[in-house]
Amino acid sequence: MRFICMQRKDVINMKTGGKIGYISDIEIDPVCKTIQALIVEKFSLFKLICFFKGPPCIIIPVDRIINIGEDVILVDIDCEETII
Repeated sequence: MRFICMQRKDVINMKTGGKIGYISDIEIDPVCKTIQALIVEKFSLFKLICFFKGPPCIIIPVDRIINIGEDVILVDIDCEETII
């Protein structure tokens, strides 16, 4: 699957059923050449407020991904404490 196709999918928290946001980037381990985490831009209705400082992002490790479907990516995270 191409990265650009993944960016179009909604990222949904399986525990709450809520939309987290969209994939904005990935974290790659250069030694093993594997994807380590997805960096998700948090969904916000107030994007204009975050215009100058950038939107908050959440790092979701690959082992927390449950399923990648046609329209959504299901993840299993307890809380959103890995905000950067």
